[in-house]
Amino acid sequence: MNRGLLYLAKGEPFVTEAERSAQQTATVMPEYPIAIVTDREPDTDCFDTVILDKSSFQKRDKPRALQQTPYRQTIYLDTDTYLTDSIDGLFDILDAFELGLRRDQGQSHVPESSQLPGSFPQFNSGVIAYQSTGGVMDMLEDWERRCRPTDKFDQRSLRPALYHSEVRFTPLPNRYNCQYHWKNVVDGPVKIFHGPLVEREAKSIDLQEAISKLNRSHEVRLHYRWGGALFVDPEPPFLTRVLTWVRLMARQHGIGGLLAKAAKKLLQRLPMF
Repeated sequence: MNRGLLYLAKGEPFVTEAERSAQQTATVMPEYPIAIVTDREPDTDCFDTVILDKSSFQKRDKPRALQQTPYRQTIYLDTDTYLTDSIDGLFDILDAFELGLRRDQGQSHVPESSQLPGSFPQFNSGVIAYQSTGGVMDMLEDWERRCRPTDKFDQRSLRPALYHSEVRFTPLPNRYNCQYHWKNVVDGPVKIFHGPLVEREAKSIDLQEAISKLNRSHEVRLHYRWGGALFVDPEPPFLTRVLTWVRLMARQHGIGGLLAKAAKKLLQRLPMF
């Protein structure tokens, strides 16, 4: 098979979460087959291929699962991803590149002992489009070898595997992997919402709320979480707007000009006698 989608899920609630994610994926992308690497037979029939791996879960299972894809071109999806639109455009980039994935906002999983240049970024592994080329398979094997049982995040081992590989890869726009429970910037309609689909986190932002708020606009917009709620491009507070205007007028017209403009605005608001 030439093109398809791939999941990895072991244990509850991840298998249940993968089933929910894949059911939505099959709805918006019915023309593509879906495979899963899992430790049990799924309860739904949305998977065209089931690859059983009954070993206990470890971080190295992700790069190992990516190597088991039955497709020549694959879009890997974490179980906590939810598609609101087709992402077949990710296959198009594989005509020019071997792999595509989104850059992480920061370098939170980069160890202080890292020997790589600090200018080489960290990448998120929740959505990966890739070809089954020899170079990609070599990189995945290296990623698997670098994963340690004590690792909490696989980005730590993915970063050096990418750096030392010869794979031609490209960053993906944030709209193809929007981690809406963290702060970031998106442009255009968000196609993949990356956040828990089942109750794995006590204070998770509601998925439907995130879809409504983030796709209300397709302009460049900032999103962030504060106080357990999702905010998208909120208008600055009144006092912030006033102080910003004061600084701008003072910079453009000096203190005298600022006072003159402020007096003019004040007179415009006073009642006529």
